[in-house]
Amino acid sequence: MIAMEEMSAAIARMEEQIHGLEVRMGNLEKLTDSVHNLSVSLERMTAKQEAMECKVADIASDVDDIREKPAKYWGAVVTGLISAIIGAVVAFVIKK
Repeated sequence: MIAMEEMSAAIARMEEQIHGLEVRMGNLEKLTDSVHNLSVSLERMTAKQEAMECKVADIASDVDDIREKPAKYWGAVVTGLISAIIGAVVAFVIKK
């Protein structure tokens, strides 16, 4: 009888341990799924960030082009004025 009672007690303890392990395994599966979902989300965010970086680089290039246009026009105006002044001076010198 004692052996049977001890076996029953041992079986009960093992069943409790198995139940505890099953619960822990379920929790670990949920954690693994969460980590996987986080990894997928991070991968998508990285791809979107890379695309945004390309767009920002394009916009920065466009802004630089826009900044350079007035400088080019101003350069053309200055060149025209200098040419006109030199032309007027040369004409004045030749006339006298």
